[in-house]
Amino acid sequence: MSTAVLNVKINSELKERIRHYAEDNSETLSSVTEKLLLNALNVQDNIEVDEQDIDSQHTQEENTPALTDKEIKALRKFLKKRK
Repeated sequence: MSTAVLNVKINSELKERIRHYAEDNSETLSSVTEKLLLNALNVQDNIEVDEQDIDSQHTQEENTPALTDKEIKALRKFLKKRK
């Protein structure tokens, strides 16, 4: 694979964030920038995601109803006794 030079203008704060990330991971600014660009393009290519891809265990989250006024009152009473 050949390499090419890419000159871009970015926000100086973003450059610092990338530089710090590179330092923390013992990588060069160039290699980190390349990885981030590749990841962004791969995400863009895979934007259509099927539900089956996300939920590999075929589980479904249950919605828990909020506490009723009676339950809240009982909870407060219980907590008051503990003090």
